[in-house]
Amino acid sequence: MSTFNGLEITTASIIAALASEGAIHPMDTVITRMQSPMYTSVYKHLNGTLSRTLFRGLYQGFGPTFVAGTLSSAAFFTAYEASKTAFDNAQSAGYILDVPRPLVYAASSAVAELLACAIQNPAEVLKQNAQVYQRPVNYKRGPSPTMEMLRQFRKYPSGLWAGYGALVASQLPSMCLTFCLYEMFKEDLLERWKTDKNDVRQQLEATVLGAGAAGGCASWFFVPIHVVKTRMRIAAGEQTGSTRSSTKGKHGLPSRLRAFAIARDVLRKEGVAGLFRGSTLTCVAAVVGSGLYIGCYEGAKIYLCNYQAS
Repeated sequence: MSTFNGLEITTASIIAALASEGAIHPMDTVITRMQSPMYTSVYKHLNGTLSRTLFRGLYQGFGPTFVAGTLSSAAFFTAYEASKTAFDNAQSAGYILDVPRPLVYAASSAVAELLACAIQNPAEVLKQNAQVYQRPVNYKRGPSPTMEMLRQFRKYPSGLWAGYGALVASQLPSMCLTFCLYEMFKEDLLERWKTDKNDVRQQLEATVLGAGAAGGCASWFFVPIHVVKTRMRIAAGEQTGSTRSSTKGKHGLPSRLRAFAIARDVLRKEGVAGLFRGSTLTCVAAVVGSGLYIGCYEGAKIYLCNYQAS
C-alpha cells in the first residue's frame, strides 16, 4: 500500500460511496419498509399483495446517506489501509509473530468499521425514518421527509444514536467476514487466472466478483440483527413525534427498547420468518453493493495512481 497516498485513498473511497449508495438506496428503502413494523398495515394489502406505497419515494432519506456515506467511507478505507500497513510493518520488524492473512484482514476491517459506525449511525437513523415517513392526507407542500426528520430529531438529538449497539453488532462481524472472504476470494481468483500484476482489467474483475460473493455470503447471517436495528430506529422516530402512534404518549428515547425485547416481540407476532424478512433482497443488494463499492474503490485508486504517475 505504500504506492497509494492518503489523498488517493480518500478520493477513491468517496467515489466508491457515491456510486454504490446511489445504486443501492432504492433497494435499501424497500428493505427498510419490509422490515418495519408498518409492513403489514401500510405496505401490504389484506389479501397479501404488495401495495404500490412500498415502491414510492425510493430515494427518500438519500441526503443523510449521501453526506455520511462519503465521510464514513473515507474514514473506513483510510483506517483499513493504514491498519493493514501497520500489521505488515510490525511483522517485518519482528514486533509480532507471523499472523495469518485472514486475521489481518479481519482485524483491520474491525478497526476501520468501529470508526465508520461512529459517523454512520445518525445518518442511518434519519434515513430509515425518512424512508417510512408518510405524508399527511391533506399534504400540499412542505419540507422533504429528510428535513422533517431533522426537525423532529433536533429536539431529541440523542435519539440519533438509537440502534448504535445493533449497528456495531451487525456491521462489525459482517464487515470482518466480508473483507476476509473478499481478500481470500480475490487472491484465489487471481491465482487461478494466473493474472499478471500489471493486468488491471483482470485485477478489477477479480475484485468485483470476490467482493460481490463475499458480501452476499456475509449479509444473510445478519438479517435478524438488521430487522431489530431497523425497528429500534423507527421506534426512535415515533417517539420524537414524526410518526407517533396512539400508544406512545410520552416523549422518550428508545434506550428502554432493548434489542432482545424487540426480537422476542417479532418472534411472538411473526415467527422466525419475521426476523428474516427481506433476506433475499438484502443478499441481492449486498452482492451488487459490495461488488460496486469495492470495485469502484479499487478502480478509482488504480486510476488515480496511474494518473499522478503519468
